[in-house]
Amino acid sequence: MAFSSKKGVSPLIATILLIAFAVALGTVIMNWGLSLGSSSDDPCAKVALELKKMVDNGEVCYGNRGAEGYLNFVIENSGSTDISGVSIWLTGRKKTDLVDLGSLSIPRRETFDKTGNGVIFDFSAIGNLDQVQFIPRIMVNGKEKACIKQAVQPSDVKFC
Repeated sequence: MAFSSKKGVSPLIATILLIAFAVALGTVIMNWGLSLGSSSDDPCAKVALELKKMVDNGEVCYGNRGAEGYLNFVIENSGSTDISGVSIWLTGRKKTDLVDLGSLSIPRRETFDKTGNGVIFDFSAIGNLDQVQFIPRIMVNGKEKACIKQAVQPSDVKFC
């Protein structure tokens, strides 16, 4: 019985130490994992669109019935890079559709006003709009890149 005079760590203290070690190790691994996912080389990181409120119709409104439906909105490039185009994802009661505004250019800190029977879409095919998303595009090495994570969506879509 040579070990009877030696004292060990109590089971309660040992459990607390193990939990503290596990939490510290988990925190280190989580921070390391988050830094892997966020790349500062992402060209879309500097892209930001903002929907501006129109006088009486909120942020986005649509009008007309039939094949000549229209969408009115005002967007601002609030990011630090120029936007070379915008696609609009329309979700209606009947179907969804992607409307491309073509080679639209919105320089940084500039506003693009598309009111007064703005963007034309087929209202009879899509139906009443439930959701609208604006997806910015930028030029990267001579090719256009859609910045889907920077897409903006109005809180409500009204009839003009």
